Amino acid sequence: MKKAGITLLLLLIYTSYFVSAQEGKGSLVIVGGGLNPDNKEVYNKMIELAGGPEKAAFAVIPSASGVPVQSWVSISKTLQSYGVRADNIHLINISVMDDDSTMDADESKWAGNGNDKRLAKTIRGCTGVWFTGGDQMRTMMALTSTDGERTPVLDAVWEVYNKGGVIGGSSAGAAIMSEIMIGNGTSMGALQQGIIRDNGPENEETDALLLSRGIGFFPEGIVDQHFNQRARIGRLIVALMNSREKYHLAFGVDENTALIYSASDRKIQVAGAAGMTIINAAEATFSQVQGLPEITNLSVSYLENGDSYLVNTGELIPATGKKATRGNEYYKREHPVQSGILSANGSTLRDVITLNLIDNKGTDSISNLNFTDHENGFLLTFTKKPASQGYYIENAREEDEYSVSDIRMDISPVKVTMTKIK
Repeated sequence: MKKAGITLLLLLIYTSYFVSAQEGKGSLVIVGGGLNPDNKEVYNKMIELAGGPEKAAFAVIPSASGVPVQSWVSISKTLQSYGVRADNIHLINISVMDDDSTMDADESKWAGNGNDKRLAKTIRGCTGVWFTGGDQMRTMMALTSTDGERTPVLDAVWEVYNKGGVIGGSSAGAAIMSEIMIGNGTSMGALQQGIIRDNGPENEETDALLLSRGIGFFPEGIVDQHFNQRARIGRLIVALMNSREKYHLAFGVDENTALIYSASDRKIQVAGAAGMTIINAAEATFSQVQGLPEITNLSVSYLENGDSYLVNTGELIPATGKKATRGNEYYKREHPVQSGILSANGSTLRDVITLNLIDNKGTDSISNLNFTDHENGFLLTFTKKPASQGYYIENAREEDEYSVSDIRMDISPVKVTMTKIK
């Protein structure tokens, strides 16, 4: 009989451990989920970093997936479609979940395979490692012990990274990349309910921010995924402000998009269909008003395909061909439309800071109200600074592509009084 999930007890064990981080020497391909097989920018770059189609050898670890065999088959077929040889794509059979497509096998019995030295040897012979999507807590459970020690398989992955190989992952496979890992929660839940450290029975129904420990391949800050699509800026900011003694940067990666990190020069590139948001809290202040967070003077930047960011200097380098928007703004909207069911234009984070702010000469500031109930909410305010910059190009598909650097962001809890006009 197929198992529907893993026991709550095992989940609880793995929410509070510490996995010590170290710096690698290779590259990371951190995908925000929803990676399409036809995303040539991401797949070609990852394969190039692994040595090219003829030499690349990948270890696929489906530990996060609820359907590990199906996840393995999918990524294997995709890599082969880009020229990687089938015999150079290796299943690392580690999982805590049973795949319902394999009626004669129980993949949940792979749960202890993180200690398999034969699998570790296979990984050491690879130039790239791929972590599938699913639930990031499963991967951490499978690859670390209860006291935070790395398994032989995880040690082998680190060896690949330290030798200059590439480590990639999508969705849950992206969440594990930072040392401080977001396990669950929504933006409004994080702002209203704060942070929890375990997902026990008392927290089953909460939208609070679950923070745990990740693997720590990415040393520059906290990573979040499905970012713009699931409106996760609030939860990432709460995670960052809680961790500001260690980090002042956080990175939100959109779906079908990759943050590509070079450890040797601390350079980040963006590849794919959407974008990446950078939150900088170096000069931000945090206080509480009636138990709710008030956060001021955050800096927000946004990059899309072909853009780069130098962590050492904080410099954003726009993709070739992009032109500056400051002084050349296309739009003149004094009151950009807020989102709502009567609005034809949704106000995603991208829309707010690109079309409605950096490429809009009609205003220097935009406020966005988010209700928590009929009279309370959070007011998000985005403001151009003298140092703010924007860049724009229309790509070959006649789509707008933007880069934005150093927009001020403030979050304030507010009480709203509405009076019907008479």
